[in-house]
Amino acid sequence: MHIRGEGEGELPESIENLVCQSMLQGLDSLDGLIVECNNRIPLGRGLGSSAAAACAGLAAANALGACRWAPDELLRRAAAIEGHADNAGACILGGIVAVGPDARAVQIPVPEDLLFVTVVPTERVSTANARSALPEQVPLADAADTLARAIGLAIALERGELDDLPLLLQDRLHEPYRAPLVPGIDTLRNLCGDCGCLGVTISGSGPTMLLWCRRADAGAVAERASVALIEAGVAADVSVLRAAPGGIRARWVEGPDTRLAKAVG
Repeated sequence: MHIRGEGEGELPESIENLVCQSMLQGLDSLDGLIVECNNRIPLGRGLGSSAAAACAGLAAANALGACRWAPDELLRRAAAIEGHADNAGACILGGIVAVGPDARAVQIPVPEDLLFVTVVPTERVSTANARSALPEQVPLADAADTLARAIGLAIALERGELDDLPLLLQDRLHEPYRAPLVPGIDTLRNLCGDCGCLGVTISGSGPTMLLWCRRADAGAVAERASVALIEAGVAADVSVLRAAPGGIRARWVEGPDTRLAKAVG
């Protein structure tokens, strides 16, 4: 196995790699296979790198082993590997998804005018530390408030009503507890309502942050975020991204070695 990009020299290049472990769900053996990973997702930043690895392995096994797994089966297997279906649902289906119990995911249409400015701090936050920051119990009012906003967010996204996002992106279940682990979050929240920034949310367990904005405002939001972070002394990579409309897939590629499958997102 060969790894390039994120995790190079850090992730195991052996059967212990999550991609290989996931491939073994559909293949009896990986003997004779050359597995190459070109990783673009930063590790330990709340961007779902482990889910992407699991889904890539499953998609490759599905093609190489002719398993004929439907997307629902891929999601079930990925959720079993991950322990939840949140990131795997978006990885397999693409776009924005709402994930429910029993590894069920429903795709929500992505407004054409919606883009994200991603802010990826240099330092990492372990998922274990992010989870331990959460209390075992939360006030009923906080749960009810966040649930109502989440439902409203799904409806607003489906209708493309971006003006409603500033109110709906507020969270009282996990962000108040995880914010101390996310460098620069208060600085970026000060941009809300300015330069077209519709809201700031923590991506996954952090420390990556997502600045929601309209397409026409994305460049200005990214520039203001970069300047604000420099002034605050926070090292981070800032990029403008969109929600990919399609999910992971496996395709055959031509070359000197025939019948190779490439799992891509």
